[in-house]
Parts: sequence; structure tokens; C-alpha cells
Amino acid sequence: MGTQKNSEKTKASLIEAAGRLFAERGFKAVTVRDIAGESGTQISALNYHFRSKDELYKSVVAEACAEDLITEDEQKQLRALPPTRALRAVIDEAVKSFRAEDASSWRSALLARESRDPSPAFAEASERYFKPQMDFMAELAGGVVGKPADDLSVRLAVTSMWAMFDTFFEYGHLVETTSPGLSEYMFKKDRFNDWLYELVVDLAGKE
Repeated sequence: MGTQKNSEKTKASLIEAAGRLFAERGFKAVTVRDIAGESGTQISALNYHFRSKDELYKSVVAEACAEDLITEDEQKQLRALPPTRALRAVIDEAVKSFRAEDASSWRSALLARESRDPSPAFAEASERYFKPQMDFMAELAGGVVGKPADDLSVRLAVTSMWAMFDTFFEYGHLVETTSPGLSEYMFKKDRFNDWLYELVVDLAGKE
């Protein structure tokens, strides 16, 4: 199969090609032949790296879920800050990341598809990647209001925060259609960041 470097390159190419196709057509409508053709590789390479389309799909979903996560080193640095500063820093960085994200990214499109019709692969990846991130965010929000991370008001707060990200970024076109000028208003002078921080703290602090 060539050198290790070439093997890793082939594996990455398969994930990227499969990701684009799965995001566009869905799992069932994509064949291994489609993926091999899109990636410029042979079906034998797909079988070598992933054994089956199902296993490849698991890797593709995991790749999408793992993007832009707060790393363990970053979490350690944030925990060293006062909770108010740490929470605001996470919100600011998340807004920056969402605004810079390519709307045509297959990762975003695939996750949107999975959110509407989740597969077992998505449930597995969510448990591995998303839940620890939500736990960390709840830890920060709870620290601001003096509550544990498993408090339901705290969980509602961080869940609502991610819902707002989806609303203004994933469905920004709908926001603009229904409330013209709202997105432009919210993203002037960090207004969205300020509002989101206040929303999270307010919800987390409720009894």
C-alpha cells in the first residue's frame, strides 16, 4: 500500500471524498465506487483502510464531530481563569470560529443532516466528542453562578447557547428572511457575544 505517509494521505482523501458525498446525498445514496472515484483511489484502498462503507461512515462522522473542539490543554488554561473570563473567552472563540466557517463545508452539512436524521454513528460520535464539550461548558457556566455542572438550569443554559449558534449560523438565511437586519444588528460591536453571555448566565442562575 506504499509508504506510511502515502497510506495516511490516501485515508484522509477517502474521508474527505466520502464526507462530501455523504453530506450531499446521504449514506444510502452513495456507493463505494462513488467514493473511490471521488477520491481518485481504488475500492481496494477503501477496504484496506475501513473494511466497509459503514466503518468509513463512522470515521467521516467522527471527523465532522471532532472539528473545532476545545482541546484538553485549552480546557486546562481556561480552568486557570476566573469562571466569568473563561466563559466569555469560550463564547468569543466559538463566535469567531462559526463566523469564519465555510458555509459549504461538508462537515457542517453532514452534521446538519445527522441532526435531522441521526444514525448510530452520530450517537456514538456525540457521546465521544460533543458530550464532554457540553460537560465542560456546563462546568464553566456553573462556576459563574455557583452551581454544579449537572444542574438542569445550567444544562439548559449551555444547550440554549448552542441552539443560538445554530439559529444564527446554520439557519442565518431564515433569520434574515423572517427578521431582516437582525443578524447585522446582532453582530455589530460584539453585541451577539454580550447577549449570549448574559443569556447563559441568566438561564444558569435560575432556580
